[in-house]
Amino acid sequence: MKQGWQAAGSGDSLAMAIAVAAGLHAAVIGLVHFDFLPGRSDALTPSLDVILVDWATDEVPEQADFLAQVTQAGGGESPEAGIPEDLSLPEPEPEPAEPDLPQPDAVTEDQPPAPEDLVSLADPAELLPTRADASEALEDQPRDTRELMEQSLAMARLSPDRRTDGDDFRQQPRRKFISASTREHVYASYMSAWIAKVERIGNMNYPEAARRRNIEGGLVLSVDLLADGSVDHIRVLRSSGHDILDEAAIRIVRLSAPFAPLPEEVADQVDVLTITRTWQFSSSSGLRQTGR
Repeated sequence: MKQGWQAAGSGDSLAMAIAVAAGLHAAVIGLVHFDFLPGRSDALTPSLDVILVDWATDEVPEQADFLAQVTQAGGGESPEAGIPEDLSLPEPEPEPAEPDLPQPDAVTEDQPPAPEDLVSLADPAELLPTRADASEALEDQPRDTRELMEQSLAMARLSPDRRTDGDDFRQQPRRKFISASTREHVYASYMSAWIAKVERIGNMNYPEAARRRNIEGGLVLSVDLLADGSVDHIRVLRSSGHDILDEAAIRIVRLSAPFAPLPEEVADQVDVLTITRTWQFSSSSGLRQTGR
């Protein structure tokens, strides 16, 4: 009985010792902590290459080899992309030193000029070359130089009245353009009488070939009249599409000339009166002027 109690007491003591030891270890482990330093990477931080360029382009490259301050398609002749070794400008070469020039002797303000340094002026009339001297100088000069000098002397001999600009240019005539939109009484009345005469002569000389072939059409005619009523020039501004009608219109105006002279109040203001009207050729109604 006594041996069993002793065995039980020994087991309890061992269990208590183990529990105390475990508690002490747990307390020590809780007080101690470890800091794990991250491992140092051997990889280098990636770098960014920026290249300065001196030209730009409007097209943006799809895959740029480098970054630049402006858009550029790329440069160089190498098929492989590479970083330029040196983009800096070469240093300017030093300028050669100028040789020392001898300095002129300083002249004081109070020092008067030497008598031999004074130059006497001759009579101005003696400096001007005479006609004989000019002729001798012309003979000594080359041919081209002599011709230029002869032309210069000839122009100098011209009198002022021979060099006026008014005699060299013809005065431009004063023109007046009238059409169906003209409402000034003096011009409108003259144009009405002019149209009536052209229509009357035109119906009397209507082109028979156009009547037989039933050719019809309209055209725009511009006629320049001088102050005496004569015809200066005739222009077809818009064709009828048929040469026979265009030629007939010009011939009818020629046959109608001369017209009445321009009124005095018109002749005082213009030299050429230009009348522009539209004419219609019709096999049934003949030649008539339209309101356009």
